[in-house]
Amino acid sequence: MDSTTHKLYHVHGMDSRGYLDMYFSNKEDMVFAEDALQFPMAMIHYQLSTGRVEGIFLIDISLGSIIHHLYSASKFFKKIVLLRFQEKCIMELNRWLHDRTGAYDWSHTSSAAAELEGTR
Repeated sequence: MDSTTHKLYHVHGMDSRGYLDMYFSNKEDMVFAEDALQFPMAMIHYQLSTGRVEGIFLIDISLGSIIHHLYSASKFFKKIVLLRFQEKCIMELNRWLHDRTGAYDWSHTSSAAAELEGTR
C-alpha cells in the first residue's frame, strides 16, 4: 500500500502496540503527552466530578487499545463495556487486564489519574 492510499482502520487493521507507543507512551520525548493524555483525562475527570454526567452503564467506543480516559469513569459508573473493532486491540487489552507478560505499561496514566483525584 503506497503512502497516497488511505488506510481504513476497520478494513486494514492497525498496529495496536505501535499506536500506543507513538501517542500514549511515557517517553521523555513524547510530543503529544499533553494533548493525548493529560488534557483528556483532566476534562473527563472534571465533567464527571461536577455531577452533570451520571449513570450505571458506560459504553466506550475508542480507537485502539486505550484506557487512560476510563480511570475517572470507573469511579462513577458501575459497569463499563469496551467495544473494539479489531481483534489485536482486544488481545492487547486482555494482556493488560490479566497482567500478562508483554502487556502495555499504563502506570504513568494511573498515577496521573490518582493525582487528579488527589489520592496520589
